Amino acid sequence: MKKGVEVTILEQKLYVKSNEEEEYIRRVESYLNTKAEEIKSNTKAVSTLDVALLTVLNVAGDYLKTVERLGEVEERSTKLAELIERRLV
Repeated sequence: MKKGVEVTILEQKLYVKSNEEEEYIRRVESYLNTKAEEIKSNTKAVSTLDVALLTVLNVAGDYLKTVERLGEVEERSTKLAELIERRLV
C-alpha cells in the first residue's frame, strides 16, 4: 500500500507516494541532498535547476558505474563457481 511522505530536496518540499518504507525514502532524500550540496560546493552553478540537473547527472553516473561493476562481479563469481565445481568433480 502506498504511503505519503513529505520530503525536502534542494529546499523544495515534495509529497512522495511510495510502497517503500519511510526510512528508505528518508535515506534517498538525504543522499540526494548530500549530492546536491557537493555539486553546489564544487561548481559555479547558481540556479536550483542547474544544481538539480548536475545532481541528476552525477547520480546517474554513479548508478551506471555501479551497474557495470555489479556485472563484472557477477561474471567473476560465475567463473569462480565454475572453477570450484570443476575442482570438486
